Amino acid sequence: MPELPEVQTIVSELDKKIKGKKISKADVKIPKMTNLPVLEFEKKVKNKTVKSVWRRAKMIIIDLEGKGYLLIHLKMTGQLVFVPKAGRVVSGGHPIASTIDLPNKFSHFIFYFSDGSKLFFNDIRKFGWIRYADKELMEKETGKYGAEPLTDDFTFKYFNDVLNRYPRRNIKQILMDQSLIAGIGNIYADESCFNSQILPIRISNTLTEVERKKLFKAIPKILKLAIEKGGTTADTYIRTDGSKGSMFNYLNVYGQQGKICKTKKCQGTVNKIRLNGRGTYFCAGCQK
Repeated sequence: MPELPEVQTIVSELDKKIKGKKISKADVKIPKMTNLPVLEFEKKVKNKTVKSVWRRAKMIIIDLEGKGYLLIHLKMTGQLVFVPKAGRVVSGGHPIASTIDLPNKFSHFIFYFSDGSKLFFNDIRKFGWIRYADKELMEKETGKYGAEPLTDDFTFKYFNDVLNRYPRRNIKQILMDQSLIAGIGNIYADESCFNSQILPIRISNTLTEVERKKLFKAIPKILKLAIEKGGTTADTYIRTDGSKGSMFNYLNVYGQQGKICKTKKCQGTVNKIRLNGRGTYFCAGCQK
């Protein structure tokens, strides 16, 4: 599923598209994909104006007037498609065969705006969801996540305390635990470990202070680069403006198995193993 940089890219672009627009009507097709009875959900959002769009971990949050919120998670196959009254259709998330013929059988939520534009939430496998939340529920849901790695909350003390709290976990497991650090998934956990020259299988209590500081600095560095490049485009992810993120060209290990390490002095080969149930990439020559 999209990780922090991909979700941030969607949020930044979607905020430009729908901020200030009024929802004249909502249409929910699959009741299980939301948290309220369909008629109640549709009533809650009707005639509400979008104040802003923001992110918490991998969750998209649409802030509505009147202290209401739409919490959106794309999960494995979710997609958001914005259709203006006139102009080019734009989409972001996981690509589905056609975004021209809408709504289609995968369109499970439709938001109609008063200016004639529409926002579709499509999902082939129906793993994603959109929930309506008041301020209390929004804060409860967002409070489940750990520190955002691109904010001042993510300090070395915080990171070091996390490592000390779980001394027997491997480092990748810690990086991907959303309750500890928000937004890092498979791709950027592997890339952060490579950048700091640490094997993802290392147990946290074996990391020296120098290694901990290197990894702490690598995490925001990698995430900022990924946001700058518009995220990593895979077969199941594209940007909100319909273009492809270029971060894949800057990945050193993820998806590079069998290739020669890009570190000039190394000349090792990138390996792939299963770790914590996920494909994990590393260079045994560079990473210790």
